[in-house]
Amino acid sequence: MLPLYLSIEGLYSYQDKQEIDFTQLTEAGLFGIFGKVGSGKSTILEAISFALYGETERLNKQEKRAYNMLNLRSDIANIVFEFLNYEGRRFRFTAQWKRRKKFEDTTSLERYAYEWKNGSWIPLDSNDGASVTQLTYPNFRRTIIIPQGQFKEFLELRGKDRSEMMKDIFNLDRFDLGSKVGILQKQNNSKLEQLNGALSGFDAVSTEILHSKQQELDTAQQQLTLVKQETTSLEKEVIRLTESKKIREELAHKKEEVQEYLLEQPRISQLEKELQTYETTQLAFREILNTTHSLNKEKEQLTHKIEQLTTRKLEVLSRLEKEETEWKKIAPDFQRLDLFKAESEDLKLLISIAQNKKQQEALHKRLQDGKPYLLQAQEEEKKLLSSIESEEKRLDELKNTRVDTSVLLALEAWYQTNDNTHSSINELKTQIQRLQNEIVQTTKAFEEQSIPMDNWESALFQQETDLNTEFTSLQQEETHLKVQAKLSEFADNLADGQPCPLCGALDHPYPMINHDVAVNIQEVLGKQTEIKQRLQQLKVNHQVLTAASIRQREKNTQLAQQESNLQKMEEKLNIHREQFRWEEFSPTDKTTYLSYKDKNHLAETHIKLAETSLKEFRVQWQTAQSKIEKYKNSLAEFEQSVVVLDQLNQQNKLQIRQLNIDDFEQYDETALINKKQETENKVKLLEEGHKRLSESIQSLRTEFAHINGERTASKEQFQQLYQQLNNKQAEISSLLKEHGYSDIVQVQHILQKNLNVEHNRKTIQEFNLNLQILLRHIADLEKRIIHDAYEESIYQEKTTLYTLKREEMELQIRVTGALEKEYARLRVEFDKKEKLLEEYEKLTFRKSNLTTLENLFRGSGFVNYVSSIHLQRLCEIANQRFHRLTKNNLSLTINENNEFEVIDFLNNGFKRSVKTLSGGQAFQASLCLALALAENIQSMNKADKNFFFIDEGFGTQDPESMNTVFETLQYLNKDNRIVGIISHVEELKERIPRAITVVNDTEKGSQLRYN
Repeated sequence: MLPLYLSIEGLYSYQDKQEIDFTQLTEAGLFGIFGKVGSGKSTILEAISFALYGETERLNKQEKRAYNMLNLRSDIANIVFEFLNYEGRRFRFTAQWKRRKKFEDTTSLERYAYEWKNGSWIPLDSNDGASVTQLTYPNFRRTIIIPQGQFKEFLELRGKDRSEMMKDIFNLDRFDLGSKVGILQKQNNSKLEQLNGALSGFDAVSTEILHSKQQELDTAQQQLTLVKQETTSLEKEVIRLTESKKIREELAHKKEEVQEYLLEQPRISQLEKELQTYETTQLAFREILNTTHSLNKEKEQLTHKIEQLTTRKLEVLSRLEKEETEWKKIAPDFQRLDLFKAESEDLKLLISIAQNKKQQEALHKRLQDGKPYLLQAQEEEKKLLSSIESEEKRLDELKNTRVDTSVLLALEAWYQTNDNTHSSINELKTQIQRLQNEIVQTTKAFEEQSIPMDNWESALFQQETDLNTEFTSLQQEETHLKVQAKLSEFADNLADGQPCPLCGALDHPYPMINHDVAVNIQEVLGKQTEIKQRLQQLKVNHQVLTAASIRQREKNTQLAQQESNLQKMEEKLNIHREQFRWEEFSPTDKTTYLSYKDKNHLAETHIKLAETSLKEFRVQWQTAQSKIEKYKNSLAEFEQSVVVLDQLNQQNKLQIRQLNIDDFEQYDETALINKKQETENKVKLLEEGHKRLSESIQSLRTEFAHINGERTASKEQFQQLYQQLNNKQAEISSLLKEHGYSDIVQVQHILQKNLNVEHNRKTIQEFNLNLQILLRHIADLEKRIIHDAYEESIYQEKTTLYTLKREEMELQIRVTGALEKEYARLRVEFDKKEKLLEEYEKLTFRKSNLTTLENLFRGSGFVNYVSSIHLQRLCEIANQRFHRLTKNNLSLTINENNEFEVIDFLNNGFKRSVKTLSGGQAFQASLCLALALAENIQSMNKADKNFFFIDEGFGTQDPESMNTVFETLQYLNKDNRIVGIISHVEELKERIPRAITVVNDTEKGSQLRYN
């Protein structure tokens, strides 16, 4: 992980928003964050952890964390942290909460996570930092950000806890295959049980049964072949005889059809004769008769049209005369239309003059009514100016009575800190008492089991070992007794002269005597069950004591931490009391302070009231000024409007041309409007009537001319049709004489038959053709039956014999088919049995291998083995720097319990616990291990750069060791390692290339300054 940006606001001592651009710091590879004790240096690391994980070392969720972390002068806490993860992806994590109306109540913590993609921040589904750093919160504290007082934690962790840490960091869970092996064993055993059940269903399938069934099938197939041959021979003979029978039946049927055709022949001859007469007459008369009919129909239509046109002509002429009469009536008034329009315009001007006079009267009245209001507003303005001057003098006098607010704020901060510290001390004492009670309760779990708490694991392990040994012995005894029981069974079944089933001997001089082995077996099995129950109870006890041991360790750690915190808080309280510097006030009695505060509050209240009153007077004065200005503008507008209206009236009088103004002096506005409306209506009626009559007369004249012309043309067309009809009648008379008809009625009677010529001609042709085909077919059939030697009795005999033989063949087919199915079924079952046996052998072999794997992965042994390999590798990498720091006097190693030890080369290379190291040596070892761990993580994640923070620890180094440590840290930049150092030691500033100083200002809180 590589930090890019951090902003803190409202967190602990950070009141205002403070920002850190890490890109300026990490360029040097080594940078520092300096400040006095309590300035807020460690808060920077806590803010990063809190944004990523929502966790902090100082407080937990039950300790009013949100309230205690929020700055007492702030209403909101906000953290924004941006960084690059090991994949080079950029992320932003935020944390925010606020203070509610009640001072000690806060909102819930809101944490969000984003990733920078395509130029914008995209929200993530999870706000857990572990998803992007691949580190849990505890491991993040041990490898990336190492809080104050926790630098040696990784070095001094117990072997089991360190193994768990290695498992999380290096994903060693993938080597914990015990559960997976158990699942595979369960699956394999289940399959074996299924195979046993499946094989039990194949007892009736064997090679002998399969061979016997094969022989039966071969015999049946041979018999079927013979029957098929006989059936085929009979089938051919029956087919030949059936064909001969069908020919004779068909010949008889065809002769019957010929007789029917011969009976129909006279009707066909008569139809042929009628058809010939119809065709001759139709050809001669059809066309001329149709033409004559069309001319008669057209003549009738034309006669009707001439009658309609005559009627329409008379109607149009009547309407035209009526419209011309009405036009003559309105012609005189229409000639005076311009005069009427001029009168309408003059009336419009007279109406405008009347309206303007009415507005002038209203404006004169408003001018007279508005002047008193203006005078009243001016008087009110003078009174308000006087009140403002008086209120300003009173406000100045009140401000001179204010108390010193800086003293008041400083006292309030001191008393608040004092109260908070007291509350924290009382809360810590309560927590310490609770932890002590919980430790006592945890110890009772070991006392109830009568097991010493120091080596309870060894004691339980010894009990488990003894029970397993006893159980193994009982299993061996059980096996021996079962063998004895089987031998006794053989002995009971021995008979003289019969061979022994075990050795084959015929003589049995000393047969085995049964000593009630079954009772002994039941006793052994009972003991095994008892031991299994005790082993199960041991597992339960182990789980209970493991949980109790973990709780004991956690509570002891928490107790030590809380006692340390209590001591620090008491020291902080003493230092805080020494900072009380106000002689006129008491550090233990707030009475004087509260009185001083009440006096200040009362003065501030009076000042605020005075300021509010002054503000109200000024608002009223501004309102009065606005009112005066408004009145003046309104009166000026009224006077101007009166002048404008007078000028408009003069212009309107000059524009009147047709009417005399004096004649309308007594008319009011309503009368003038009515007069104008009457004149406009008259003009409108004249214009509309003139337009309508002109258009109607013109239209009627055009329509009359069109009708008259169309009537004349229709009469001429009627004369032409009459001549054509006379010509057609002469042609018909000539045709009647030519074809020998007496009149046209005979012709019409023939044509009315309306015979379908094509259909009748086709019927006649088909009849003659079918008759000829039938005669030829009969002759052909008679030739085919001359030499077929067909006899009905032979046909019946062969048919019956064929039916019996076919039934015999079908029966043989069913028998053979059943045998084939049975054989196929046995063949399939036999193949299945062979496959099941093969699969059973494979699963048995797999069961043996899985048992070996179960023993290998039992109890996370393989994971611990892999973890020890990683720890040994860490030691090798760490020793490259640790040797140089200790001048080759010390070396780190790992023991069989995965715990760190030191090899002391000054004392013959003997090993000793890392807890024996001095404070400076422990810091050096922890630093080397942290660097080695970071290198391993960087290699695993393939990151370009890696980074971690160190909070304090340098105060334990002498000048020479400090030089060596700094040399090591400065070389890290060449290997793409970045280290941040947090310290209150001012001398380190000169040795760090880039640094930030944290200053805790009494007014603004913690402030960041770049060096």
